[in-house]
Amino acid sequence: MGQQLHTGAGALGLLLCTGLTAAAFDCAKARLPIEKAICADPAAKASDDAMEAAFETLRPALAGPQRQAALDDQRAWLKQRNANCLQNKTPASCVADANGARTGVLTARPESGPGLERRPQPFFVRQAGSRDKVDVALQLYRFADPATPGERLLNTRADETVAKTDFKKEEPEDRDWSREESWSIAYASPAFLSVWATSYEYSGGAHGGAGGQGIHIDLRRGRIVSFADLFDAKAAAEIDRRCLKQIKAEKTERGVGDDEQPDLGKQVADVVRNLGSWSFKETAASVYFGQYALGSYAEGTYNCDLPMDVLNTLSKVPLPPR
Repeated sequence: MGQQLHTGAGALGLLLCTGLTAAAFDCAKARLPIEKAICADPAAKASDDAMEAAFETLRPALAGPQRQAALDDQRAWLKQRNANCLQNKTPASCVADANGARTGVLTARPESGPGLERRPQPFFVRQAGSRDKVDVALQLYRFADPATPGERLLNTRADETVAKTDFKKEEPEDRDWSREESWSIAYASPAFLSVWATSYEYSGGAHGGAGGQGIHIDLRRGRIVSFADLFDAKAAAEIDRRCLKQIKAEKTERGVGDDEQPDLGKQVADVVRNLGSWSFKETAASVYFGQYALGSYAEGTYNCDLPMDVLNTLSKVPLPPR
């Protein structure tokens, strides 16, 4: 996971060490390189203050063990942010960008859409790795006191993610095993919630595996939205055509071609018809083709981008649902 560095970043660093709320950091006391970079840049300092305020607001609202889990996650995130940004050519802008994204996580801010009637809370699960334990870092979302079928369904999906996580290695060994998953709210409205889950897992093999999955919830009916709910066979064929064209062009650009893949069209169609491979935003959707979906591990992943105005000429219902 993250490199072991000073947490720094002023008052939030103090907050994380003491567990107490604190005022904004006094830049006259800045001594670490990351603190000096933040204090020298007004945008970075403002973003740090906003991120600190978001954490101070969130943590008291969390119940029981989640308060400590949030603290552990924030400490680990700060170490990783500092490690990354100190190596960046422009540390202050790196910090500002990282803080903005983190504030979005802490406040469950959707990346697009009009927003939910009420927001969920981030839900953290962490475990330090050892010879017999997997290093686990999960950042999910759950609703406190869920009141609707849609809210309860999101909580169920979060609980299922935790339940399927292996916390112990198959047998003790010195190599570090890891399991990471982070959820982002790609689109949110009172009717529809689209979450994108990014994951990584390493369990002692030749290499780890990265992945992505969409969770799309009809909030009013409390059910997972399927491809067939949105598109008929004619629309599916047109989406297949568009994605196949994009994939072929990308394969050519990467120098791998498609001459030896006579079933590429079917492979593309199989992924397209699984709405769990989709991510929705306000103006576009994207279909994710993960490792091995269309080629070897070394070939990597692919995406097919579909403008929402095009999808709305094909879909059974207006997209994205509002």
